[in-house]
Amino acid sequence: MNRIKEFRNEKGWTQSELADKAGLSLRTIQRIESGESIPQGHTLQVLSNLIGVKPSEFINNETELSPEQIERLKLINLSALAVIVIPFGNIIFPSILWNRNRENRAINQTVKYIINFQIIWSLILSLLLILSPFIQDLFQLAFSLIIVVLILSYSFNIWIIFKFSRWIAKGDLFRLRLTFQLL
Repeated sequence: MNRIKEFRNEKGWTQSELADKAGLSLRTIQRIESGESIPQGHTLQVLSNLIGVKPSEFINNETELSPEQIERLKLINLSALAVIVIPFGNIIFPSILWNRNRENRAINQTVKYIINFQIIWSLILSLLLILSPFIQDLFQLAFSLIIVVLILSYSFNIWIIFKFSRWIAKGDLFRLRLTFQLL
């Protein structure tokens, strides 16, 4: 995180002094400055306030991606559409592509969010499919609830995949991360 190091050097602070003023551990500051981790949540808020920028500006400036990396990230995200044809393809294909492209921390962090979302979606869908026949019998529904669950959940997942792709294309990785922190 060059921005934090530049700010710290401008103020003439040591890493220890910055950690004390921010209320963070020295190890956290060291990890962030070395690029080992990207600040999130409370750490992001504290450092953004100390530097005097919005958290979104801070993250976007620190996680700049080249156009080639953005295209790679979009491809990894869109590969989750494989779930339409192959069960659990939404997890398998992004994981395979990610393993071939582990070069950048911003990409790694974003792909983790994408895969985590797909895992959560698959678990929720499985649970809903298990419960659907019981709910259908309980309420004596005349239509197939399983079909409704499948159509709605697949539509939602496809919409999310395209929404993530739009954010990735705009370079708005902060919004994508914030979405996952709220989940």
